Amino acid sequence: MKVRDGIGFVVASGVIAWMATMVACGKGDEAGGAGVKSPSGARETAIQHESCDGSGESDDANNDGKPDIHRIMKGGREVCRVSDVDFDGKPDLYTYFDAAGQVRRRETDFDGNGIVDSIEHYEGGKLTVAEIDTTRDGKLDTWDVFDPAAGKRVRRERDLNGDGRIDQWWTWEGDKITILVDKNDDGQPDPESAVVWGPNGLVPAAAAATMAASAASSAAPPPPAPTSAPTAPTAPTMPDDAGAPKDGGADAGGPRRTKR
Repeated sequence: MKVRDGIGFVVASGVIAWMATMVACGKGDEAGGAGVKSPSGARETAIQHESCDGSGESDDANNDGKPDIHRIMKGGREVCRVSDVDFDGKPDLYTYFDAAGQVRRRETDFDGNGIVDSIEHYEGGKLTVAEIDTTRDGKLDTWDVFDPAAGKRVRRERDLNGDGRIDQWWTWEGDKITILVDKNDDGQPDPESAVVWGPNGLVPAAAAATMAASAASSAAPPPPAPTSAPTAPTAPTMPDDAGAPKDGGADAGGPRRTKR
């Protein structure tokens, strides 16, 4: 077994224990209330756009004489907002608010084709789950779970072959990322497929020692490398918050407001 390009393939009791815990905790559980259930469960891959229609106010964020932000008002409060953040005349960001005025949902069209690529779910204004179409084929394939208190991603589940079932699992433990793959199509992560990433893509020292100790007895070829870097899905390229522009972008900055 070789360590190449900073990727290590580890088979250890700690990984097996992690996998068992993950499966046990995932059964019947919906993380963040957005449909990330047990590792072996199927996923809804259809992208469901939530309507944001109605009357309200319009803002011209870049003062070019064209409205870029539409705020939909009901009962005296803003219920949702449609924004054109790249000023191309087409909406690419939808923001939805709860009764307390906090963000509860964001939808983003990254490539401007009119189809949403990312749906973020919030609880109490805190990001909990992001559903993403990384391949831009109009179907969800990646589900990221966040710790609302810390604002950090803690788990990722991916459908690599587009069959609607999860076949790759990522977990974040500090600077370490562990990736497992379902190679035999049984709906469960295979412990021998484990990939461990350390800080800056390096294999942690403990993992490297484990690999060195087991290299002589391991004749199996390594599984293929993950299809994306551990920091974000490959397409669209997104920062750690799953890429949704925040209100400090085109939604702010002294725009000129007009009534719709």
